Amino acid sequence: MVSCTSKLFDCILGWATILVFLLPRQAKAGNNNNNNNYNYDTSVYGLSMQRDWLYESGSINLKYEGCVWGYVNDRENMGCMQDSSEDGTTYWYMMANCRRAQVAYSMYASSSAGGTKCKSGNFKESFVTKDGVAEFAYIMGTYGYNSPISANDVSSLPLCESDGNGYYLSVGCSSSGTFTIDRFTDAYCMQYYDTYDNLKNFNYAMKSLSNCYNVYSTRTDEDPSYSLASYLIAESGTCTENESSLCTTTSFVKNSGARTSVGQRTTSKLTSSTSRSFTNKLKYGLGTAMLIGSVIMFFGILFTNRKKRRAMMHRKFRSSSDKKKKRSSSNKKRSSSSRKSGVFA
Repeated sequence: MVSCTSKLFDCILGWATILVFLLPRQAKAGNNNNNNNYNYDTSVYGLSMQRDWLYESGSINLKYEGCVWGYVNDRENMGCMQDSSEDGTTYWYMMANCRRAQVAYSMYASSSAGGTKCKSGNFKESFVTKDGVAEFAYIMGTYGYNSPISANDVSSLPLCESDGNGYYLSVGCSSSGTFTIDRFTDAYCMQYYDTYDNLKNFNYAMKSLSNCYNVYSTRTDEDPSYSLASYLIAESGTCTENESSLCTTTSFVKNSGARTSVGQRTTSKLTSSTSRSFTNKLKYGLGTAMLIGSVIMFFGILFTNRKKRRAMMHRKFRSSSDKKKKRSSSNKKRSSSSRKSGVFA
């Protein structure tokens, strides 16, 4: 049994080695074939590799969609609860789900340097900020041309601050998608109480961005990497209809695995999904075989040890019974000899 289990272990080790070499090495795709970008599927890298329009378009325009209650990047600077607290795990969901009022916007691009219309044919992607409306206004005022908003418009907006009456004030979102100042009952601004201010002037300025505001043009910007569009996208994340009705889901997200960016060859969704499913099935099959082999090895060793213990117990029992027999026979001899000596006497 021991030899059998050792062979089984060697067999499992060999299959594990084969499994390692069969795993898809997608991370190397970016290093190989640098001169031929059409030989691999960049969809495995997500939306960041689907934004060729950011560097190949003549102009890019932004359309403001509205206010979205979204997640934040830096919880500490946004007045959120830290990773640990004296409360233990009482407010653990607040630590992981800290949200603040964010800006939702869409990008439209075309080859025309004169301007891009914000229509469905030019739509590229919807975004949502990660650092709040204040960071959005700062970027717009710093890198934009004649921006309707700047850091001065948001400098007085509260960020989860006490009002002195037992409530906390912070920027929020109304049901219609406009920015408001809301009152909250907790120090981390998670429990909404009511609306304190509708921010009419600020929302009026933000609404002007709905008229297709230009964020990049080859006529005014030398490098798209240093344009307003690039700076905004760097501080934002993609937004879909599942997150907010104000956002539009891109075709890449709807058809994961297919590439629709400008200048890229469309990859067969069926072929890529079939190859991935075969690899996954192979990995799961080998993993199941290894698990079954480990269970067999465990019970094999267990039963082998039991047999050894039983054999040792039998040996001990036999040796003890033999000793008892020898003692009884010697006792009988002694008793018979003593009787004989008594008769002669």
